[in-house]
Amino acid sequence: MPKEEAHLVAALRNQAAIDHLLEKPEGFSEWIATIAFYKALHVVEAVFFAHGPVPHGHSHEDRDRALKVTPEYSEIYKHYRPLWAASMVARYLYEPGSGLEHPVFSTYLSPEKVKSELLGHRLHRLQVSAKKFLSPRLRDRLG
Repeated sequence: MPKEEAHLVAALRNQAAIDHLLEKPEGFSEWIATIAFYKALHVVEAVFFAHGPVPHGHSHEDRDRALKVTPEYSEIYKHYRPLWAASMVARYLYEPGSGLEHPVFSTYLSPEKVKSELLGHRLHRLQVSAKKFLSPRLRDRLG
């Protein structure tokens, strides 16, 4: 089971991929959304490892439920859930919870909204909220 630092290293590698794709976001917005979710997932797993009381996630559903029912993680959950939903639409063109199907990802989120809402707001706020749970020596690495 990866430790806190391994999850943060994975999150930083995901950020490098996002940065690379942002050079031409209109062609890759669904991949940016997907990688943003997986960056968030690794940040959450680092929090679980460093802070508890939630064990390491075994599935997306377990992780989602743990965030949802743990009051300390409510701010993280508020931003994690839309990232997960966007990644589901990006990967399967299906919006969880609503049952809506999308013919292409851009009918769900434009490249501009991916950049402003998913990266600039949701992922950023999730990271800010998560930092207080991480080990002090690793906190600053997250950015």
